[in-house]
Amino acid sequence: MLQKLKIKTLNDADLREAAIALNALVFKDFLPDIIIGIKTGGYIVAEQMAREAAHKPLLLAVSMQRESTKKKAKLKNILRHFPYFITDKLRILEHRWLFRHCEKPKATKQSTVEQKSGLPRSLKSLAMTEIEALRAALLGLENAKILIVDDAVDSGRTLQAVFFAVREATDLSCEIRSAAITLTTDFSIINPDYLLYKNVLCRFPWSFDFRG
Repeated sequence: MLQKLKIKTLNDADLREAAIALNALVFKDFLPDIIIGIKTGGYIVAEQMAREAAHKPLLLAVSMQRESTKKKAKLKNILRHFPYFITDKLRILEHRWLFRHCEKPKATKQSTVEQKSGLPRSLKSLAMTEIEALRAALLGLENAKILIVDDAVDSGRTLQAVFFAVREATDLSCEIRSAAITLTTDFSIINPDYLLYKNVLCRFPWSFDFRG
C-alpha cells in the first residue's frame, strides 16, 4: 500500500535549521571524526552540519548520482518555471513509480550500524581519488567514527553502495553511521541511523523544481 506523503519546501534558512536539528540527533551519542557527504545534495547538508559542529569534524565528499537525477537535470530549466502545485503532483507521480518498480527487500531492513562486512564487488562505487582521500584522513586515527550524510533516501541503493564502499576503504575498527534529512519510503533497503522526516518529499534549494 502506498504511504501518505507530505511535501516540504526548504529554503536556505530552513536547511540550516534542519542541519542543526540533525546534528542534535547525531551528537547525542555519536561524535564523528569524519563526515562524508554524498554529492550533490548530501554534501551540501554535510557541509552545513560540519559548519555547525563544535568539534569541527573533517568533511569529505563522494560522488554518486542516480539515473533519474541525470534525466531530471535535462528538465531543470522547465521545472523551475512550473508552480509548486504542478511540481508537487509530478513529485508524487515519480514516487509512485518508484514504489511500483523498486524490488521490495526480502531480508530485514538494517541500519548502517547493523550492516555486515561482506562487500559485493559490484558496489565498489567510489572514485579512487575519493578512496585515497578517505584513507589519508584515517592515518593516525584509531577507532575512527564516520558519518555518511545524504539529503534524501528513497530506495536506499545509493546509501547502501556508499556504505559498502566506505567500509571496504577502511578497517573494521571504524564505526560507520548514516544520517539524512528524509526517508521517503517504507521499503528502503537500508535505513539511516539518524533521520529528521519520514514519508516526506523535500524540495531543497538545489532541487530542480525549487523556485526560491
